[in-house]
Amino acid sequence: MNIERRLLAYLKPHLGTLTLGMLCAGMTSAITVGIAWFIKRAIDAMDAGQSGQLNAMCLAVVAIFLVKGVFSFGQSYLLALTANRIGTQLRDEIYAHLHGLSLAFFNRRRTGAIMSVLTNDVAVLQSAAMSARDVISAPITILVSLAGLFYYSWRLALASLIFIPFMAAVISRISRYIRRLSGQVQNRLADVSTIVEETMAGIRIIKSFAAEPHEIGRFARENARALAVILKVARRNAQLRPLVEFIGAFGIALVLYLGGNYVATTNAYQQNEQRAWILSHPGLPIRPASSFPIPPGGLTTGTLITFLYLLNAVARSAGDVGGIATLRAQALAAAKRIFEEILDVTSEVKERPDALPMPPLQGHVRFENVSFRYSPDGPDVLKNVSFEVHPGEVVAIVGRSGAGKSTLVDLIPRFYDPTGGRILIDGIDVRDVRLDTLRRQIGIVPQETWLFAGTLRDNIAYGNREATEAQIRQAADRANAYFIEGMEKKLDTIIGERGIRLSGGERQRIAIARAILMDPRLLILDEATSSLDASSEALVQEALDELMRGRTTLVIAHRLSTIVNAHRILAMQDGRILEEGSHKELMAAGGYYARLYETQLKGFE
Repeated sequence: MNIERRLLAYLKPHLGTLTLGMLCAGMTSAITVGIAWFIKRAIDAMDAGQSGQLNAMCLAVVAIFLVKGVFSFGQSYLLALTANRIGTQLRDEIYAHLHGLSLAFFNRRRTGAIMSVLTNDVAVLQSAAMSARDVISAPITILVSLAGLFYYSWRLALASLIFIPFMAAVISRISRYIRRLSGQVQNRLADVSTIVEETMAGIRIIKSFAAEPHEIGRFARENARALAVILKVARRNAQLRPLVEFIGAFGIALVLYLGGNYVATTNAYQQNEQRAWILSHPGLPIRPASSFPIPPGGLTTGTLITFLYLLNAVARSAGDVGGIATLRAQALAAAKRIFEEILDVTSEVKERPDALPMPPLQGHVRFENVSFRYSPDGPDVLKNVSFEVHPGEVVAIVGRSGAGKSTLVDLIPRFYDPTGGRILIDGIDVRDVRLDTLRRQIGIVPQETWLFAGTLRDNIAYGNREATEAQIRQAADRANAYFIEGMEKKLDTIIGERGIRLSGGERQRIAIARAILMDPRLLILDEATSSLDASSEALVQEALDELMRGRTTLVIAHRLSTIVNAHRILAMQDGRILEEGSHKELMAAGGYYARLYETQLKGFE
């Protein structure tokens, strides 16, 4: 569908408010043009010495501006209301759509670029919607003013219109240039957002390497590149109105020349008529020259000033039309990024229309010839993997970095779909069930624990928001999170972004408490103790033992000493399972696992 049509679809729910705002904008423009009539009457009254009419015109102008102020407020508020509602709707839609996309999307996209779409691109569309008044007011001003120009003097009107094609050519050319640059501006701003996101997330590393000057310089260079493109757009934008008005000045100069001569001719004619009247009416009060008839094609001073006022309104509105073209170009560039980079992207993990809820899990997992690659033209990360996990069984997965361990467990909750084979849980293909009902029954404790910038209570209850106070406290106790009682606000303690106020072991125990509260039948532990010191590891391992009791568990192990009691161990290399068995069986076999174990033991000695 055409981008502009898609944008117009967002206006439909707000059509009433928008129409009222546009009506106010139209009335404001009509009143602005109508003031010309009052100007003419006031000047004619001055020439004729009619002080009463002059006073009435002055009072009328004050009243007219009061009415115009009401309509001006209406257009500004109603259009701002429409623009901000559309912006809010777009952000809601983008955010919701992002949550429906698979992990593959986020692996390929920079976080800063995604943030830029939500902030910069939506803001550009809001700005364009705010300027919608010009879409109505500028054309109305031009049309009504042109009608007035032809009414007062069709000869001068035709003369002034000679320069309109030149204005249109300038507007068209500059608008095309700005549209090309607008996409570059949004991309540069996305690059700036990416650097900010990366550096804020990695501020500890930056400080540990004393790399602040490097990062400040990197940001300044990217910011300067963005500025250079923004200034190109600003220069072209700044050129538009002066150029249009400069071309319009030729029209005004021509009108001044021709109109001035018409006024001079009219004044001379009226003065001759006055002299003739005086000679034919001796003794009577002298009539002002302006009271005598105007010759065919003649103009009064008031008419000429009114004509110039209307012509200036046309020139200014033509500049506004140029602004509309510029905003349109910027809005289309922003909308293209919003649609193409996010809203038109479909999830690679799709839920089938006839998907059924996942029944309560028993915990029986089976991989049947599962293969997987991250991209269609990439290498296989998993190659014909087959194994089975029985309910209540603890199965450890070991292997060197890059063996495919994390990828394998990511397929179970359908973060990705296999490119070959299938995965069954309790005999049901995971692709045949609803995603939410599957994932709510799987507990995951990752190596890098992610906590949200809320309270301890919020984080523990994240997977079960209906949990009672007693259930939350029980989950914390079972996870050995006794440190909570030592905090001033207990469960209501704010832990900061990503749990920055907690130690690594404390964060991990909160993650375990979160999983305990979910009460999953199937548990995935992805190297949950690999980054902890010995004392923290002991507490976390004890909590994990409590968590694993009675549950089907898959453990990705970094420290092989932690999984010697697993029911079975899968040893992986290059996306394949080389060996399978208990710790004792695999050590006795003296194969790949035994070498890994012995190598790690030597490293600890």
